[in-house]
Amino acid sequence: MREIRISILKERINNIKLIKVFSVILAVSFLLGVLTIGRSELEKGSVPKITPLGISEVIETIPANSGEILVASTPTKRMYIDSSTLNIKIEDVKTGAEWNTIFDDDKATENEKSPLIIKFLGKDSQIYEWSAFKYCISDGNYEIYKIKNGVRIEFNFMRSTSHNLNEYMPQKISIERFEEAFLDKIDQKVAEGTLSKEKAERYKSALNLVYEKDQQNNCYYNKFAGSPSASVVNLLIELAQEVGYTTEMLIQDSQEFGITVDITEYPEFKIVMEVLLENDDMVVRIPTYEIKARNDFYVLQNVIVLPNFGLVSANEFEEGYILVPDGSGALFKINTFDEKYPEYSRPVYNNTYYNTVYDMPEYGEELHMPVFGMMFRNQKSQMQGFMGIIENGAHTAYINVKLGTKIAETGGLPYNKVFASFDTVQYSRVKVFGPYSSNDARYLVTTDNIDMDFCIRYKLFPQDASYFNMAKEYRDYLVKRYDINVSYDNKPKLFFEVIGALTIEDRFLGVPYDRVISMTTYNELMNILKDMESIENKVIIYNGIFNSGINNYLMNTVNLVKENGKLSELQRLMDFISHSGDEFFAGVELTKVYQKGNGFKARKHAIYGFNGKPQEIMGYNLATGRFNRLSNRYFIVNPLYFTSLVEGFIKSTEAFGNICLHDIGNVYYANYNPQEMIDPLKANAIIQEGLTKLSGIKTLALNNPNIDRMVYGKYALNVSRESSDFGTMYCSIPFRQLVMNGIVEYTTLDVNMSKEDIRYYILQAIELGSHPKFIISGKTVDLLKNTSFSHYFFAQYSKLKDTIFDVYREYKNVWNKIKSKEIVDHQMLQENVFMTKYASGVSVIVNYNRYPVTVDGNVIEPLGYRIWP
Repeated sequence: MREIRISILKERINNIKLIKVFSVILAVSFLLGVLTIGRSELEKGSVPKITPLGISEVIETIPANSGEILVASTPTKRMYIDSSTLNIKIEDVKTGAEWNTIFDDDKATENEKSPLIIKFLGKDSQIYEWSAFKYCISDGNYEIYKIKNGVRIEFNFMRSTSHNLNEYMPQKISIERFEEAFLDKIDQKVAEGTLSKEKAERYKSALNLVYEKDQQNNCYYNKFAGSPSASVVNLLIELAQEVGYTTEMLIQDSQEFGITVDITEYPEFKIVMEVLLENDDMVVRIPTYEIKARNDFYVLQNVIVLPNFGLVSANEFEEGYILVPDGSGALFKINTFDEKYPEYSRPVYNNTYYNTVYDMPEYGEELHMPVFGMMFRNQKSQMQGFMGIIENGAHTAYINVKLGTKIAETGGLPYNKVFASFDTVQYSRVKVFGPYSSNDARYLVTTDNIDMDFCIRYKLFPQDASYFNMAKEYRDYLVKRYDINVSYDNKPKLFFEVIGALTIEDRFLGVPYDRVISMTTYNELMNILKDMESIENKVIIYNGIFNSGINNYLMNTVNLVKENGKLSELQRLMDFISHSGDEFFAGVELTKVYQKGNGFKARKHAIYGFNGKPQEIMGYNLATGRFNRLSNRYFIVNPLYFTSLVEGFIKSTEAFGNICLHDIGNVYYANYNPQEMIDPLKANAIIQEGLTKLSGIKTLALNNPNIDRMVYGKYALNVSRESSDFGTMYCSIPFRQLVMNGIVEYTTLDVNMSKEDIRYYILQAIELGSHPKFIISGKTVDLLKNTSFSHYFFAQYSKLKDTIFDVYREYKNVWNKIKSKEIVDHQMLQENVFMTKYASGVSVIVNYNRYPVTVDGNVIEPLGYRIWP
């Protein structure tokens, strides 16, 4: 033991000596003006051009107030527009079921009468909101055109009148002009019989209330320091219009006293929306490049699209659910408004990430699919509903839910709604003195208008609306859109994520330094796999294999980490895995950079945040919710260099056919550097190009992927069965897994890294065909105490072995009975009790509750299941 300690001490002394020698060399090089750079410099790419679809050709103009017009029809559906209200109605030919875009009853507000609601941002950093009904439809500020298979509406949002008294009436006016312009005109109109005496007296009373006579300065002046009451203001504005007191008169009378009249230029936006009937679907498209703004003080920031489509009245219907893609999926029960909770509004794909990056996320799950839905039992006792799919523009979109109530006193409205909105401009109010400063001084940063064809496809269900049928419909949509070959690998598999090399802080004689260690060498993993030879169909993801391990440097070229073992040992390991019929994936974080190396310079190659600086990202302190500066920190590669990064990575990993990408599946990609801003739609196009190249050469596994990136992988790892458990949610459902079924294979979260009972993961395997997954280490995790890797608290294989074999035996036994992963039906029988039917004819019921339940006379134990026949 003494000899080992001496050996370690000598090794550390040698390391310190090498560090000192290297420091001297570096200092000399600097003095000579010789700077070393990485071996492979990233090359700057170009921003892709996204070709707009343009607007449809007009067939004819539809006059306003010309009634309800049939604008499109198919063998199964008819679409109408009411030219007075702009309601779009879809009618199912067979059942007579209807869907409307607006709703009007005696309790409807202007929002229920609006097909669009807009939010716009002023240079004063304030957000304003306008409804289409109030600022467009009620004044007839719109045009309607018939187009092929549908209709185009051009909304002209504007404020027709001001309520600022100083824009109608003078602050000061000469006595002569006051009497001539107002008092004499009032008397004249009374004499002509065009103005009643009662109204004339009201006008004069208002004038007396507001204006004081100043004989010395020969004027009347507005004596209010602020503004009179709204009723008086409205009366005086009406008076100015009644007597013909024009803006030109106001300016001239005010100039006599040196007063400048400021006439506010109000916001005005023109927005084009096309609504089409495509087979059984309604498609809504808003081309943002067609948006016109009259006043550059304001910019359109967000558009709420058809907020009342398929609205369900709480006063008319009792049974129904709203579907959101929160985590695995979640349902809200209709009519369950609760004033204690805010309305549900969540960004798709975590698109507000760079605006909220300095604070720990409020929710435990993100939205990985751009879909939403409504289902309710109609008057014919059929489950009617719809599902919205955001086809384009999802990377700036939000899913919104408004729950209804029958009890007006709660402060809610009697309407249940689910709808999408999207940002046309992203913005942030950046703190001047840093994100955690107590000084709240801020400045506004915005992107340019994001050009896109924002598009929502509405799948309509006149009957049989259920979350399973919606999942099946969405899966079929993805299969067609991405030309996917649906297949089912009916083998029970276990996944093992292996902790390889990583960097920890060590100390020598009290001096801290970074040390790379391997938690599982190639030989240690070989021994583990030999111990697990009786477990068939293993999938191994080896993390920390390249470029200093898990805290990697830039991946444009890769080097094996020597601490994991020799190249020959890796080759023997990969040969062993291949001959065993198992699979090996090299796990990497391609876009993340933790250390210097390979030419990476943060100021040049990193993504910039809204603060105009390279965005450094850290883990969060659980107590404060803020960045933990002692955690691992990293940068993300700028989208302009991503293509070069991918090309370099492919060339240098020819020996590795299988790659597990831990970051690309769900990283929100954009760059907010004001000199080279790249909006999220263009950045995502770059990601798609990179994934296309990678998946064309390598087999990919993707960690917790968004749905538009999932399609590039063979495996989707760490797919949660939970939602964020928002306060008004009814329950979580496995909508995401049902959509993935047959497209990719998917795993559970790590069985050994959760507070949940291991049976919770066995139930997921039985219910959904999910593969159980473990994270393992060859060495004791005690080495990681008091490091940024302390979250690997239960990964040591020797302590996990019995659990792994217990899970495998039960899992394999179950699948020997089920013999299929193809799900043909899925239902919620009770709260947290679900039934799955497989293509093999076998059905299972799982009970996620901590108490027994009874189904059809059969008792199912807590965290238990039943399989038949």
